[in-house]
Amino acid sequence: MTVRLYGRDVGHGSLAVVTRGFKQVLESAGLLEGFVAIDRSGGSEEDESPPGAQARDAVFTGNLNMVRVMLKRAKHLRHWVTVTPNSTHVPRELLAEVLTLASPRILSASTWGTTVIFDALKEMGCEHEPPEPDQPWLTFKYEGTDSTKRFEVHTVRHGVSGFAPVAEEIAKTRADFDRGEFRVVHFSTTDGERKGTLELVQAWSKLRRDLPEQARLLLVLDHTARTALLERLLSKGMRLPDRVSLLPRGDMDPVMMSKLLCHFHVLASPSRGEGFGLSPLEARASGVPIVTTDVTGHSAGHCVGPGAHLIRRSYDLAPIDDGPAAVAPIVHPSDIAEALHYVYVNWKAFSYTASYHAAGIAEEWSWDKQLAPLVGHLR
Repeated sequence: MTVRLYGRDVGHGSLAVVTRGFKQVLESAGLLEGFVAIDRSGGSEEDESPPGAQARDAVFTGNLNMVRVMLKRAKHLRHWVTVTPNSTHVPRELLAEVLTLASPRILSASTWGTTVIFDALKEMGCEHEPPEPDQPWLTFKYEGTDSTKRFEVHTVRHGVSGFAPVAEEIAKTRADFDRGEFRVVHFSTTDGERKGTLELVQAWSKLRRDLPEQARLLLVLDHTARTALLERLLSKGMRLPDRVSLLPRGDMDPVMMSKLLCHFHVLASPSRGEGFGLSPLEARASGVPIVTTDVTGHSAGHCVGPGAHLIRRSYDLAPIDDGPAAVAPIVHPSDIAEALHYVYVNWKAFSYTASYHAAGIAEEWSWDKQLAPLVGHLR
């Protein structure tokens, strides 16, 4: 055992889900020596000092502003840190913190994210070294204040675990479609623009007359996302269209979440900016059709294939509230509306295709398979 993992452990938010995926794989590989839950305070003395303080490798999957927790009463030879930009902006001060670690290795969830990190590092004065033969990662040289440091950037995609179709729920959803129902669900936990929530609401206004009377859009938002959406609508002189509901975010494990997803006809994820984007993958593993973009982190490959329909891509970039000078692809409401209408018209075929391929998607995108290259490096 050579690895100590640092990450979030509370709830089922994206960072906690990613941490559990890493933990599951490291445990099954016999590599995990200890786990530090960086979002827990108090507790027993044992909780505060888990084993692995001298493990050769530290792997960090939490918020970057807490990356130095790996130096607290611990000494590791190598530090692996997940960095998942949502746009072209990467906080330079946080990247600089990563570079102060001993033998740092940056983990990006997509090749797009790796490109963004590459550009940020070049701007910070890091030099990209020529790749070695058969080397799939990037190596950089950084001239620090005390010495020259070499470090690596690896592309390691995220995965899915525990999601599967719930046959009886899918059967009810198909019967509901035959009765004229059509339920679209969207998830967001950010007050930023990157999830495309406003554009989705605008698309629904355009699309409403082309859908059955009972069609509904359900927006599952936490408090900050809900407040931000209502403020944006107000600034545009709009209000929520007919048959749009705001629902609070739950905290469900994969089994419960699979059942919930199977209650919906489509998951809509028209994101402009994603570090990776777990929701579309979880829906596909549950046998639920998706309407999504394939830009930024969504370009990792998990949003393309059976049961997925892509929103028309715009190659234009526009400012986004993700950080200073940040830009991201534009997502047009009319293109979202067109994609949703196409899936509605062909929904039965999308539903049967999505459920048929769900098990294969769950296998292909399992955490074990996606983290296998990392496990090889850690060994």
